[in-house]
Amino acid sequence: MADALRALPVLLALAGAVVVPERAWSQSFTLSGGADVRYTHDTNPSDDKTEIRGLFLNLRKVWSDELGDRWIGVAQADVDDNLKNVRPYQIYLQYKGPLGHCNLRGGLFLLPFGLLATYDTERLLLQGLEEQSLGIRKDSGLQVLGFAGRFDYAVAVTGGGGERRLSDRRADPVLTARVAYVKDDWQIGFSLLGGRPLPEAGSDTSSRPPRKRRLALDLTRLAGPLTVRAEAVAGDDEGRSVGGGVVLADLALGGAVELNSRFAVWRQDQTQRTAGVGVSYRLGRGFVIRVAHQRQINNGGPSESTLQFYYDFSRQI
Repeated sequence: MADALRALPVLLALAGAVVVPERAWSQSFTLSGGADVRYTHDTNPSDDKTEIRGLFLNLRKVWSDELGDRWIGVAQADVDDNLKNVRPYQIYLQYKGPLGHCNLRGGLFLLPFGLLATYDTERLLLQGLEEQSLGIRKDSGLQVLGFAGRFDYAVAVTGGGGERRLSDRRADPVLTARVAYVKDDWQIGFSLLGGRPLPEAGSDTSSRPPRKRRLALDLTRLAGPLTVRAEAVAGDDEGRSVGGGVVLADLALGGAVELNSRFAVWRQDQTQRTAGVGVSYRLGRGFVIRVAHQRQINNGGPSESTLQFYYDFSRQI
């Protein structure tokens, strides 16, 4: 079953190319992408590095009928690690039901869990907690998502292998779900995850990963120029308790400058506390410069400072 779920991106791409256009009334196409270049100064100066963290390209096509958007196809690829590694990011086909109340998505997508469901931080210097709390950010499978009144919901069944090759059979299917109450400038969500996902590519996979169970509560609050996002996570790995949380706060100063901050705690065998502060400056035309300093604040842990040059664009064709 896990292999079948991880094969969905290929199958759905073929379906989108062959089946959908025949039923569509109109089409729109969006091309977007960008670059992420960083210089990092570590506690140990010999570990300093300058890297092309990523080049990425995203294709998004929408097929609409007389009632509005009906099918959405997304395909994004990233070239990472100084152009050494090509990997898929999100590749999925989505059917949009009436007024968006119920949608069906199949392929490779971000998991609907905690802040990750609404705020993707992979290209930011101050990131969410997924690397520690889940060990996986995206996976291949099927997802049902939509809204009912003020409630947003999403339920996904995925293969557990992330973006790895289909021949890797060590993962088990993963169930992920989130429901959120959304009102004006704030929302609060409750999430769960259960299964045996493999960690992200590049992590140690010499042994079979533990079966994970996770519960999370997330909150997003917009208050004028201030945006606060918080997440608390608890669960276990094969019966061993884990848990923690993260708070991300961003304060806009005018139209170009933003102050960023992060505080995170994660307990797994031992407790790790990390704090970070940063500044983002938008140059315009898609260019952003970010600077951030992060430090593990318990037991005099390591620290790092990062300078990022970031660019993105979006064009409708």
